Amino acid sequence: MKDNFDVTNIKELLQLFRIHLLENDKSAGTCETYCINVRLFVEYITETFAENFDPRKISPLDIREYRNYLLNVKNLSVNTVNNRIATLNEFYKYLINENIVSANPVEKIRKIKMQSPPKRVTIDDLMFKRLRRQFEHYGREVEKVIFFLLFLTGVRVSELINIKVDDIVINPRSGILKVQSGKGMKYREIPLNATCRQVISDYLEYRKAKGIYSPYLITTERSSKACRSSINKILKKHGNKIGFPEISPHVARRYFLTKVLEVSDISTAMELAGHSSVQTTIQYVPSTEKRKQDAVTKITNDID
Repeated sequence: MKDNFDVTNIKELLQLFRIHLLENDKSAGTCETYCINVRLFVEYITETFAENFDPRKISPLDIREYRNYLLNVKNLSVNTVNNRIATLNEFYKYLINENIVSANPVEKIRKIKMQSPPKRVTIDDLMFKRLRRQFEHYGREVEKVIFFLLFLTGVRVSELINIKVDDIVINPRSGILKVQSGKGMKYREIPLNATCRQVISDYLEYRKAKGIYSPYLITTERSSKACRSSINKILKKHGNKIGFPEISPHVARRYFLTKVLEVSDISTAMELAGHSSVQTTIQYVPSTEKRKQDAVTKITNDID
C-alpha cells in the first residue's frame, strides 16, 4: 500500500479490496456482494456517528452493535447477518495484511447460532398398528390402558397421571373421560370409543382382583400414582422392541389430533385437545402434497 494512501477514501479502498478478492479466485458476483456489505457497514457507521468512516477507529463494540442493528432493527435473517459479519472479517484481514490497521475488531465476534426447530416425530397408521399389537400382546393391563388413553384420547402425560377412577364414566354404548386437571386447570370431556371402554373395564376388573384401591387410575407396582418418568419408561420399553424408540406421550397426542383433523373440524380438535388458541391446534394439521392436491382438485370439481 502506498504511503500517501488515504484510508478514509472508501471508494478507492473498496476498489483495492475488490482486486484483492479477484486475485484470490473469488467470483465477480462474490466480489460485488463483499463490497456491497462493506459499503453498507460504512453507511451505518457514517449515519450513526455523523462522521467520516475510518477503519482504524472501529472497535469490537461497533461490530456487535451493528450485528444487533441488523437483527433487531433491520430484522434480517440470521444467515444474512452472519454473512455480513463474515464479510467484514475478510475485509479487516485484508486491511491488516496491507498494514492499514493493526487489529481486527471482527476477529472475536461470534456467529449467531441458529436454533434448529425441534424435530417432530410422527407416526403413520402402520406404525400405530405395530405399537397397538405390541401393547395388546405383551403389555400388562395397566400398560394397555396407558397406550390406548394416550393414542385414542390425546391426553397430555400430566393429565394421564392425574386421572382418577371417578373420572371415568362407562356405559354400555358410550363412555366419557373427564379431564379435571387440564393445562390451565381447564375441565373438558373426551368421549371413549369401544376399544378404550373395553380396555379400561378389563383393567378395573384386574385392579379389583389384585386389591388395588388407589383413587388414581394409573398405578405402578411401587406407587398408588404413576409419574411422568414411569410412563415414558413403559412407552420406551415397548417402542424399542419394535424399533421405534422415539415413542413418547406427545407422539401419541400428535397422532390422535392428526387423525381427528382428518375427519373433523379444527374446533372439535381444539375442544378435544384442551387448547386455548387455534394457532396451537393448527400445528397438528397434516399438510402433505397429496392433501394440498386433493384440496385444490375438490375446489376445481365443485366449481365445474
